[in-house]
Parts: sequence; structure tokens; C-alpha cells
Amino acid sequence: MKHTLGIALGCVVAATAAMGCSSPEEDSCNIKTAGIYVEYEVFEEGSNAHARATFWTGDKPGGTFLTLGNCGDAITVNGQSLAKDSAYSHDSYEVKMPAADSYEFVFSRADEDPYSSTVSPRAPVVVTAPTGDSISRADSFDVLWDANDSGNIYLLIDGDCIDDYPNISGDDVVDNGSHTVNAGAIEPRMQDDATESCTAEVVLTRVNDGTLSSSLKGTIKGNSRGRTS
Repeated sequence: MKHTLGIALGCVVAATAAMGCSSPEEDSCNIKTAGIYVEYEVFEEGSNAHARATFWTGDKPGGTFLTLGNCGDAITVNGQSLAKDSAYSHDSYEVKMPAADSYEFVFSRADEDPYSSTVSPRAPVVVTAPTGDSISRADSFDVLWDANDSGNIYLLIDGDCIDDYPNISGDDVVDNGSHTVNAGAIEPRMQDDATESCTAEVVLTRVNDGTLSSSLKGTIKGNSRGRTS
């Protein structure tokens, strides 16, 4: 994606001046619960789910993130512990598990009652077309999926030789089981890409807000996702 390249280049520049592109971090043991902002997410695809929790200081994501310290701070989902993942610019806590009807995140701290938050993702996303077809950018085609929900669904078509469709990083479309990509709407990423072929991934995501503990600040979201290429 265009924005991914920009971020990567930014990290290279920052690394020269500041020895890396990591966000500043703080030990959670030094922060009271009122000063913590949480982001809980679940991503379902088929029979599998991936849960993630990220902790920040302050009233919004970004800035200084928290790594859970050795003072009794812990996070679970449906009773399973989330493990620390330091693969990106900030730590998150993640676990893979079978899909469930609902997910309960429990943030535990010493000498405090557990903070329980729940989310139930929307209906599963089953993409039925296109399915590995070779399609010219000069032709229109339909993206099809099971019409088992309503409202909006998030669509992203991404490939090495094309611009993100319908916008950078995707956009909402009507969740009615069908979306027509007009002829010429998939544009080459660079001028030289106009005659190139590449694999494009079609990703459809339904997003649902959950119920965050009334004692916490943050967000909790359930994502139902389907994809094809």
C-alpha cells in the first residue's frame, strides 16, 4: 500500500536520528487504571479467531504504550492468557483461538476487581467471487459474498501493481452481498504498472463495537473477515 511505503521510509529516517522507530513505552505498574487507555480487538476468519490487546497511557491510542509489568497486571480473553508480541513499533498482547459466539477480555490488577469487557462479532463473511479469476483492469467485475447481514461492510482490494480500492486502505460499502467494480476503477499504482499483472487480494470485514468495562477508557471491536484473490 502507498501509506505502508511512506511509514517504512519514515522509520529509516527516524532510525538514523533516534536509533529506531519504536513508540515510547512505560511499565504498566507505574500507571493507575484511570490513566490507561485500552484497545481490544478480535478478528474472526472462518473457524479461527485472533485476539489482540494494546495498552496506552492517557486518553487516546498512540504516544506512550504500556508493557504489562510484574505487579499482577494480566490480560485474558475467554480465560486464555494473551502473550506479549513485540513484532511492531509497540508491544501488543495476542492469542489465536477457535472462533466463539462472544469474547470476554478480562484485565486483572493486584488489589482491584477484574475489569471485564465483551464483544460479539457480526455474521461470518463468506466471499464467493471472484475466485482466482484473471481479470483485466479495463473490465468491470462483481465482488460477491453471502448476504447474511446488513448495514455496511469494509472492502479493500490490494495488490503490488494497483492502487488500493476503493480508497487507500479500503472503505465502507453497502453490505448487501454484491459490489460492482466499474471498468477502469482499479488503477495502476505507477505508470509502468499499466501493463503489469499481479495478484490482488479482496478483503471484506464486518466491524462491531463491544461493551467496554465502565471503569476503563478505550475501545473494543469484533471483526468478521473473509478474503479471496
